[in-house]
Amino acid sequence: MPENRRATSIARRINASHVWSMFKTMLKLDVLIILLAVIFWCYSVEKNTLGSDWTIKLIRDVQTEGLTNNIESFSSVIYTFEYGGETFSANAGIFLQSMYRIMYSLLIVEAFMLITAIFTGSKKTDRLLMPLEQMSQTAEQLSQVQFDEQRYHDLENAIAAISPEAPEDRIHIGDRELQGLENAVNNLLTRLHNSYRQQNRFVSDVSHELRTPISVIQGYADMLARWGAEDEKVLEESINAIRTEAKHMQKMVEQLLFLARGDAGRNQLSAKDVDLSALVKEVHDEYEMIESEHNWVLQADEPTPAYADPDLLKQALRILTDNAIKYSAKGTNIVFRAFINDDEEPCVCVQDSGVGMAAEDIPHIFDRFFRSDPARTRNSGGTGLGLSIAKWIVERHNGYFNVLSREGFGTRIELVLPKADKAKELLQVSSLPIITSEKSVVHS
Repeated sequence: MPENRRATSIARRINASHVWSMFKTMLKLDVLIILLAVIFWCYSVEKNTLGSDWTIKLIRDVQTEGLTNNIESFSSVIYTFEYGGETFSANAGIFLQSMYRIMYSLLIVEAFMLITAIFTGSKKTDRLLMPLEQMSQTAEQLSQVQFDEQRYHDLENAIAAISPEAPEDRIHIGDRELQGLENAVNNLLTRLHNSYRQQNRFVSDVSHELRTPISVIQGYADMLARWGAEDEKVLEESINAIRTEAKHMQKMVEQLLFLARGDAGRNQLSAKDVDLSALVKEVHDEYEMIESEHNWVLQADEPTPAYADPDLLKQALRILTDNAIKYSAKGTNIVFRAFINDDEEPCVCVQDSGVGMAAEDIPHIFDRFFRSDPARTRNSGGTGLGLSIAKWIVERHNGYFNVLSREGFGTRIELVLPKADKAKELLQVSSLPIITSEKSVVHS
């Protein structure tokens, strides 16, 4: 009961402060309305009288003889102004009477609003303060519970005993009542260690990947310094090599920035209703025009409706297509498909007849900087980040990949999206956090 009375008293004080603020705001607004109305009326009278000769430098006066508290006496108010030695006057009675009636009506409305706020504001404030009141009551109840401090000392000691050099260490104190807290701490430790390992691996991979092009650039720069001025062949070779490595580094940095923005949630989707068949045809036509060393096959006759960001999906398809080009021989087929699978999910597929991949490599192809040997080497011109970007794009759409690959026969990668209506719901829910799909099926 004392807590309820205290909360009610706080609510009343908050409401009183709110009503007082409303009153002051209304008062200022009323004064401003009156001031602007008077200025506008005076300007209108002067402008109608003087026309283009109007100037702000007029001698103005107001005669109020006979003015009383009676509204009818407002007709005795005369507004005068002088111009060019001549005095002009206008009766302000009608204007003042109209303003009086308007302000009187406005004051009645404002008074009604203030009275309503006084009687209803406290209840609204009570509802707003309800969570704080419940929190206060819960804290009060917790403060009255008799805890066994030894249990928490045991938990504290168990946490302190975990060594940073032993990432697999977990706490276990054998107390059933603290089992939930123990599990939560262990899960947090697992996520922290996984994140730490992933970050270390990523930094190590980036350092390794950048070391090679930097070494190449430095080597050719030394060649230029020694023999470039005398040997045109060395000069041309060095310039071409430095230019190639610079482009490679630029592409890698751009892809790293894309992934970093994605991890930070700054890559936004512009999803809309799209036809995957039409989208696949666009990508097919692009490559058919710019790349003539492979046979391009399109299998997308039926409409394939989906809800997605068409630009990001095109980017993912281009990544898959570039991989198919790199790891398949000239003159072989590269097939594009768009279809609805047995689960009524829209799909697109890129299939090649290239070198394929080993079974043990397939689960890792979407890892950053992963390359399987001997098929995927740095000499192929890739950065090792393309499939990671494609994976981020598909997972951001709440989709997944089906991968089928066999050494010597080729690779087929299917990009699977949720049904359009389900995708709209999922993308609305995941607009803040990024939902990562764990469903990725691989076959060898």
